[in-house]
Amino acid sequence: MNPPESVLEFPGQIMPGIDSSSGAGKRRKAPDLLEGYVRYCLVNNPGIFQNHSLESLPRMVAVIPGQYNKSSQGIDILALDEKRQLWVIEVSRGHKRGALLRKELEERQYADFKPQMSGEWRNAAATRFLERPGAAQMLEKLFDVSGLDREELESLFNEKFKTHRKAIVVPAGCDVAPVETKASKEFYSRLGQKPRSKIDVPDLMVATDIYTFNSPYAP
Repeated sequence: MNPPESVLEFPGQIMPGIDSSSGAGKRRKAPDLLEGYVRYCLVNNPGIFQNHSLESLPRMVAVIPGQYNKSSQGIDILALDEKRQLWVIEVSRGHKRGALLRKELEERQYADFKPQMSGEWRNAAATRFLERPGAAQMLEKLFDVSGLDREELESLFNEKFKTHRKAIVVPAGCDVAPVETKASKEFYSRLGQKPRSKIDVPDLMVATDIYTFNSPYAP
Protein backbone atom coordinates (compact mmCIF):
# COMPACT_ATOMS: atom_id res chain seq x y z
CA MET A 1 0.00 0.00 0.00
CA ASN A 2 1.33 3.41 -0.93
CA PRO A 3 1.75 5.95 1.86
CA PRO A 4 -0.62 8.92 1.98
CA GLU A 5 0.42 11.88 -0.13
CA SER A 6 0.75 14.27 2.80
CA VAL A 7 2.93 12.16 5.09
CA LEU A 8 5.13 9.10 5.16
CA GLU A 9 4.86 7.30 8.47
CA PHE A 10 7.17 4.97 10.34
CA PRO A 11 7.25 4.02 14.04
CA GLY A 12 7.39 7.15 16.15
CA GLN A 13 7.92 9.55 13.27
CA ILE A 14 6.01 11.44 10.60
CA MET A 15 7.80 12.72 7.55
CA PRO A 16 6.29 15.54 5.46
CA GLY A 17 5.45 14.63 1.89
CA ILE A 18 8.26 15.12 -0.60
CA ASP A 19 7.90 17.49 -3.51
CA SER A 20 10.57 16.36 -5.96
CA SER A 21 9.89 19.38 -8.18
CA SER A 22 11.11 21.81 -5.54
CA GLY A 23 14.81 21.27 -6.32
CA ALA A 24 17.63 20.65 -3.88
CA GLY A 25 18.72 23.69 -1.91
CA LYS A 26 15.53 25.67 -2.53
CA ARG A 27 14.36 27.44 0.61
CA ARG A 28 10.78 27.24 1.85
CA LYS A 29 8.76 29.00 4.49
CA ALA A 30 8.72 25.83 6.59
CA PRO A 31 12.32 24.71 7.23
CA ASP A 32 11.07 21.75 9.27
CA LEU A 33 10.19 20.01 5.99
CA LEU A 34 13.88 19.32 5.43
CA GLU A 35 14.34 18.33 9.06
CA GLY A 36 11.46 15.87 8.70
CA TYR A 37 13.07 14.40 5.59
CA VAL A 38 16.41 14.03 7.39
CA ARG A 39 14.72 12.38 10.40
CA TYR A 40 13.08 9.90 8.02
CA CYS A 41 16.34 9.10 6.23
CA LEU A 42 18.31 8.72 9.47
CA VAL A 43 16.10 5.74 10.26
CA ASN A 44 15.45 4.38 6.78
CA ASN A 45 18.35 5.44 4.54
CA PRO A 46 21.29 6.87 6.54
CA GLY A 47 23.76 6.01 3.79
CA ILE A 48 22.83 9.17 1.86
CA PHE A 49 24.66 11.24 4.49
CA GLN A 50 28.44 11.12 4.12
CA ASN A 51 31.25 13.15 5.66
CA HIS A 52 34.51 14.19 4.00
CA SER A 53 36.08 10.92 5.19
CA LEU A 54 33.40 9.07 3.19
CA GLU A 55 31.81 7.73 6.37
CA SER A 56 28.03 7.49 6.59
CA LEU A 57 25.93 8.41 9.55
CA PRO A 58 24.85 5.30 11.47
CA ARG A 59 21.27 4.10 11.31
CA MET A 60 19.18 5.66 14.04
CA VAL A 61 16.58 3.73 16.01
CA ALA A 62 14.85 6.85 17.35
CA VAL A 63 14.80 10.51 16.36
CA ILE A 64 13.01 13.50 17.88
CA PRO A 65 13.04 17.27 17.30
CA GLY A 66 15.23 18.95 19.90
CA GLN A 67 14.13 22.58 19.66
CA TYR A 68 13.22 24.34 22.87
CA ASN A 69 10.52 26.73 21.60
CA LYS A 70 7.92 27.22 18.89
CA SER A 71 10.34 29.35 16.89
CA SER A 72 12.39 26.20 16.20
CA GLN A 73 15.43 27.48 18.07
CA GLY A 74 17.92 25.04 19.54
CA ILE A 75 18.88 21.52 18.55
CA ASP A 76 17.25 20.36 15.32
CA ILE A 77 17.43 16.62 15.95
CA LEU A 78 18.23 14.39 18.91
CA ALA A 79 18.84 10.82 17.76
CA LEU A 80 19.81 7.47 19.19
CA ASP A 81 21.73 4.99 17.04
CA GLU A 82 21.73 1.19 17.19
CA LYS A 83 24.53 1.26 19.80
CA ARG A 84 22.44 3.59 22.01
CA GLN A 85 24.77 6.48 21.22
CA LEU A 86 23.12 9.90 21.51
CA TRP A 87 23.56 12.30 18.57
CA VAL A 88 23.03 16.06 18.36
CA ILE A 89 22.29 16.91 14.73
CA GLU A 90 21.99 20.29 13.05
CA VAL A 91 20.18 20.42 9.70
CA SER A 92 20.34 23.22 7.14
CA ARG A 93 19.80 23.77 3.45
CA GLY A 94 22.15 26.76 3.70
CA HIS A 95 21.76 30.32 2.49
CA LYS A 96 22.88 31.80 -0.81
CA ARG A 97 25.95 33.99 -0.43
CA GLY A 98 26.63 35.14 -3.96
CA ALA A 99 27.37 32.01 -5.96
CA LEU A 100 28.02 30.00 -2.81
CA LEU A 101 25.74 28.09 -0.47
CA ARG A 102 26.64 28.54 3.18
CA LYS A 103 25.42 27.32 6.56
CA GLU A 104 26.31 29.98 9.10
CA LEU A 105 26.88 28.93 12.70
CA GLU A 106 25.85 32.13 14.46
CA GLU A 107 27.11 33.12 17.87
CA ARG A 108 24.17 32.88 20.27
CA GLN A 109 23.56 35.01 23.32
CA TYR A 110 22.08 32.16 25.38
CA ALA A 111 25.33 30.23 24.86
CA ASP A 112 27.53 33.11 26.07
CA PHE A 113 27.93 34.20 22.44
CA LYS A 114 29.59 30.97 21.37
CA PRO A 115 28.84 29.64 17.85
CA GLN A 116 26.08 27.21 17.08
CA MET A 117 27.25 23.58 17.44
CA SER A 118 30.13 24.56 19.73
CA GLY A 119 30.32 22.63 22.99
CA GLU A 120 28.96 25.63 24.91
CA TRP A 121 26.04 25.99 22.51
CA ARG A 122 25.14 22.30 22.62
CA ASN A 123 25.12 22.35 26.42
CA ALA A 124 22.97 25.48 26.56
CA ALA A 125 20.54 24.23 23.92
CA ALA A 126 20.19 20.84 25.62
CA THR A 127 19.46 22.52 28.94
CA ARG A 128 16.74 24.61 27.34
CA PHE A 129 15.28 21.55 25.65
CA LEU A 130 14.93 19.81 29.03
CA GLU A 131 13.04 22.84 30.34
CA ARG A 132 10.45 22.88 27.57
CA PRO A 133 6.93 21.53 28.20
CA GLY A 134 6.59 17.96 26.96
CA ALA A 135 10.32 17.20 27.13
CA ALA A 136 9.72 14.16 29.37
CA GLN A 137 7.30 12.59 26.88
CA MET A 138 9.75 13.18 24.04
CA LEU A 139 12.57 11.56 26.01
CA GLU A 140 10.36 8.52 26.62
CA LYS A 141 10.05 8.14 22.85
CA LEU A 142 13.74 8.74 22.26
CA PHE A 143 14.90 6.16 24.79
CA ASP A 144 11.89 3.82 24.38
CA VAL A 145 11.23 3.67 28.11
CA SER A 146 8.17 4.00 30.31
CA GLY A 147 7.51 4.32 34.01
CA LEU A 148 10.28 6.85 34.65
CA ASP A 149 9.52 10.22 36.19
CA ARG A 150 10.84 13.49 34.75
CA GLU A 151 13.88 13.55 37.03
CA GLU A 152 14.88 10.02 36.05
CA LEU A 153 14.44 10.80 32.34
CA GLU A 154 16.56 13.92 32.62
CA SER A 155 19.22 11.94 34.48
CA LEU A 156 19.25 9.35 31.68
CA PHE A 157 19.53 12.10 29.06
CA ASN A 158 22.33 13.88 30.91
CA GLU A 159 24.28 10.63 31.25
CA LYS A 160 23.95 9.96 27.50
CA PHE A 161 24.77 13.58 26.71
CA LYS A 162 28.18 13.26 28.38
CA THR A 163 29.35 11.07 25.49
CA HIS A 164 27.10 12.34 22.70
CA ARG A 165 28.30 12.80 19.14
CA LYS A 166 27.47 15.66 16.81
CA ALA A 167 26.77 16.11 13.13
CA ILE A 168 25.88 18.94 10.77
CA VAL A 169 23.81 17.86 7.76
CA VAL A 170 23.85 20.12 4.70
CA PRO A 171 23.42 19.72 0.92
CA ALA A 172 26.47 18.76 -1.11
CA GLY A 173 28.60 21.80 -1.91
CA CYS A 174 27.36 23.81 1.07
CA ASP A 175 30.06 25.55 3.09
CA VAL A 176 29.82 25.62 6.91
CA ALA A 177 31.31 28.52 8.84
CA PRO A 178 30.92 30.16 12.26
CA VAL A 179 29.94 33.83 12.04
CA GLU A 180 29.43 36.72 14.41
CA THR A 181 26.15 38.56 14.73
CA LYS A 182 25.50 42.21 15.46
CA ALA A 183 24.81 41.32 19.10
CA SER A 184 27.95 39.19 19.48
CA LYS A 185 30.10 41.85 17.79
CA GLU A 186 28.82 44.41 20.30
CA PHE A 187 29.36 41.97 23.18
CA TYR A 188 33.01 41.29 22.32
CA SER A 189 33.60 44.97 21.60
CA ARG A 190 32.43 45.85 25.12
CA LEU A 191 34.97 43.34 26.42
CA GLY A 192 37.67 45.28 24.62
CA GLN A 193 38.35 42.52 22.10
CA LYS A 194 39.72 43.54 18.73
CA PRO A 195 37.71 42.72 15.57
CA ARG A 196 38.11 39.06 14.73
CA SER A 197 39.17 37.85 11.30
CA LYS A 198 38.38 34.24 12.16
CA ILE A 199 36.02 32.46 14.55
CA ASP A 200 36.93 28.97 15.68
CA VAL A 201 34.80 26.11 16.92
CA PRO A 202 37.59 24.05 18.51
CA ASP A 203 35.72 20.75 18.83
CA LEU A 204 34.10 20.84 15.38
CA MET A 205 35.98 18.56 12.99
CA VAL A 206 35.28 19.44 9.36
CA ALA A 207 36.34 16.03 8.04
CA THR A 208 34.16 13.98 10.37
CA ASP A 209 31.36 16.15 11.80
CA ILE A 210 29.94 17.66 8.60
CA TYR A 211 27.78 15.34 6.50
CA THR A 212 26.42 16.17 3.07
CA PHE A 213 23.66 14.68 0.95
CA ASN A 214 22.63 14.94 -2.68
CA SER A 215 19.05 13.80 -3.11
CA PRO A 216 16.46 14.93 -5.68
CA TYR A 217 13.77 14.08 -3.12
CA ALA A 218 14.89 16.50 -0.41
CA PRO A 219 12.23 19.21 0.13
